[in-house]
Amino acid sequence: MPEFEAPKKMRAALPSEIGMPHCVWNCSQAGALVAWVLQGDSPALGKALSSDKIVEPCCAPLIPGMEGIKRAALGAGAFGCTISGARPTAVAVIDDERKGMEIGECKVEAFFKEGNLKALANIKHLDHIGARLISGNWI
Repeated sequence: MPEFEAPKKMRAALPSEIGMPHCVWNCSQAGALVAWVLQGDSPALGKALSSDKIVEPCCAPLIPGMEGIKRAALGAGAFGCTISGARPTAVAVIDDERKGMEIGECKVEAFFKEGNLKALANIKHLDHIGARLISGNWI
């Protein structure tokens, strides 16, 4: 996550209308994302995550160095990489924590080198089970 915030710019960059081909494509990839998360298929998840045709093409140019960051993550072995949120966060898909740490370091270096931004890398595990009550009382 870089030290960069541009929520208004990001929102303003989004198109007010979306053509049917891009809408159909992104909807199909959203379904694929759910399927690949549930199946634990990291390469397919990464491919679906990296194929946005609506938000990323409009917003990535507003993030200093984003193209180089994505290239660095994929070059280091990530299965996919895209932006997430308006801060923004560059999300990469991996299947090995050690490799994830290497990819995170590559992304942090790329944020600084490509965009002159300081960034932090975090590794999070996907929850393949889905929504459930872990503990607590119903109110």
